[in-house]
Amino acid sequence: MNPPITHLFFDLGNVLVGLRSGEKIKALAAKAGQDTETFCEKIWSHERSHDYERGRHTCDEYFALLAEDLDLSHAQKELQEAFCDIFDPLPHRVALVRQLAAHYPLALISNTCAAHIRHLESTYDFFPLFCPRIYSHEVGARKPHPDIYEKALVAAQAQAKTSLFIDDLAENLETPARLGWRTIHLPPGSDLASALKSVGIGGY
Repeated sequence: MNPPITHLFFDLGNVLVGLRSGEKIKALAAKAGQDTETFCEKIWSHERSHDYERGRHTCDEYFALLAEDLDLSHAQKELQEAFCDIFDPLPHRVALVRQLAAHYPLALISNTCAAHIRHLESTYDFFPLFCPRIYSHEVGARKPHPDIYEKALVAAQAQAKTSLFIDDLAENLETPARLGWRTIHLPPGSDLASALKSVGIGGY
């Protein structure tokens, strides 16, 4: 029998905030003469974006290099604004998290960067519900590397066997599951309340 879950860890993108291509991204793609999908792939699929999420570039360094790659050096400020114009609120998920916060310690584990976190924490008011907030650019490791999960456990003073991690990407759950965590795969559109009940969390 599994021990009771004592700590809940959440991913951020597509779990607590939605992800989409914003109007600013679409406008910049058009300015660059590319379709939005191709344009976004050049941004998010480049290994440099992973290095930025590991804290290996400052914001100024990253956006200067990205603007040069995209032939948008004349529009670097617009690029930085568009880079952050990709989030949508998920109010039903956040409402449920507010209820959970009265019963469980909550924490975040997110592959993210300084620009996104600065934007998100100034836009949404739910971040104080989570302590600790483990961001890849601050700890120097991205999911699914074991380091980020171990650092989350230490910061939360939690144990793997009584911790639950919720992520929209199955590949980010393989490492914590191997380390003894309980996990929930929560693809976009999934019902969080039902998923939690499946692991014995309900009635809050």
